[in-house]
Amino acid sequence: MQLFKKLKEYYKNFLLKKLSKKQQTAAFYKNSTTKHSMNSGATMKLSTETEKKVNEVTEILDNLMKEFISTPKELIKYMKKKGMEVHIIKKADKLLTKIGEQEGFLTPLKGTKAFTLNLMISINEKTRPKISFKTKEMFIFNDKEIEIYTLARALYKYYGFKKNLPGYDYKTQEIYKKIYKRNKISKTPLNGCSINDIYACKEALSRDMESINYSLQLSERYDGSKQALEKIKNENSANI
Repeated sequence: MQLFKKLKEYYKNFLLKKLSKKQQTAAFYKNSTTKHSMNSGATMKLSTETEKKVNEVTEILDNLMKEFISTPKELIKYMKKKGMEVHIIKKADKLLTKIGEQEGFLTPLKGTKAFTLNLMISINEKTRPKISFKTKEMFIFNDKEIEIYTLARALYKYYGFKKNLPGYDYKTQEIYKKIYKRNKISKTPLNGCSINDIYACKEALSRDMESINYSLQLSERYDGSKQALEKIKNENSANI
């Protein structure tokens, strides 16, 4: 969670510095649901449907959790039945780290990263090798027992992606992933990025924080134990 705070401050300082250097009196950013006007001194949100879509995602998740909160295995069966691509792979977190990804929900990939992931899945599941430089959105989890809170966070991202919430598009995700390396912020990740790219990454950060906060709130609602909350915080910190 501490890393998120650092990232938020990093974005803010870098953006203001960039605006100041260019001496822009105004700039404009727009994505699927949000519009911003900005200048070197402030940012103003003009209009947004982002909150509405976030509420829609939360409602979907709340209904799923009511049904599957105690049966994560049944939830995985439900996900597969609904046509979601789900892979359970031994030591998935370590394998995904090598290509700069995390366990849970993965947005579509392209290029050598997608090629590597397709081969990784084929090898681990002992299926015919899939030779492709593209992947669809999917879920990948470790083969150990999967916590309901891990599923909740992954599904939050999935439904956010399906609702076209800002921050999940391919370009933004690729830039965002370069911002951090496991628990470490890259020193010059935004060099060469446009103001729009920076704001897009801020949206990606917001979506990530929302998914974590949802899993924490879920624990408070259904479990309430300090031990469970600490476990979620530690797992999320390890996957940032």
